[in-house]
Amino acid sequence: MHALKFGGLLLVNLVVAVIGTAILDTALVRMISSHSVAAIVWKEFIFSIVCAGFIGFGMWRTWRNSAAKWAWVLPAVWFAFGYLTVAGHGDVWGRLSGFGSESVMSAPDVRSFVLFTVPLVRAVSYSVGAHLSSLLYPAPMILA
Repeated sequence: MHALKFGGLLLVNLVVAVIGTAILDTALVRMISSHSVAAIVWKEFIFSIVCAGFIGFGMWRTWRNSAAKWAWVLPAVWFAFGYLTVAGHGDVWGRLSGFGSESVMSAPDVRSFVLFTVPLVRAVSYSVGAHLSSLLYPAPMILA
């Protein structure tokens, strides 16, 4: 029963990490204009890291469950799957990082970046934020 509860909380934290960050990220990204593809990619990296980190920090303070610190695991597996999918089709790291060898990102580059890299960046940042929060605000000890 404990494993089922942990798995459910892990999925909830994962959704908050990826979708919650996207909502906050979208609101902030509109404030800063971008004039190049590279600027858009860097802005996505920076805002995803900062927003997800703050959300993870706050979620630990609110719920104080260890699943928040493990939200990065499923996106890491998904990224590995993406790496294997993209491997053999040109510049793998260029496609996954958003900085392909072409001057403008092509559709496969955008798709690979958004589907595989962005969720990983957000989930890792969320987990790091939760971990830092757990160091500052440890969960209370429950005596049985």
